[in-house]
Amino acid sequence: MRLGLVHEVSPADGLEDTVEALIGQLLENGPHAMAAAKRLVNAVAKRPIDEAVLADVAERIAEQRASQEGREGVAAFLEKRRPDWIPD
Repeated sequence: MRLGLVHEVSPADGLEDTVEALIGQLLENGPHAMAAAKRLVNAVAKRPIDEAVLADVAERIAEQRASQEGREGVAAFLEKRRPDWIPD
């Protein structure tokens, strides 16, 4: 944890609560953005970090931010409200 390799430690009897909280946080993210993030990780894994990878990452991130979901996420953040993909 001190080295930054672990960001949270949970006692054994609190592990399920910790997992549920993490899942809850993940479910608040945009579903298309989460899928795109998984595709991005797969696309760049084991590739050297070079100009081509950096350009690919930048393009993918820009596409997500410009998407309907991305615009909704930014608007919700700025308006201090929940995005439309999270049910009330």
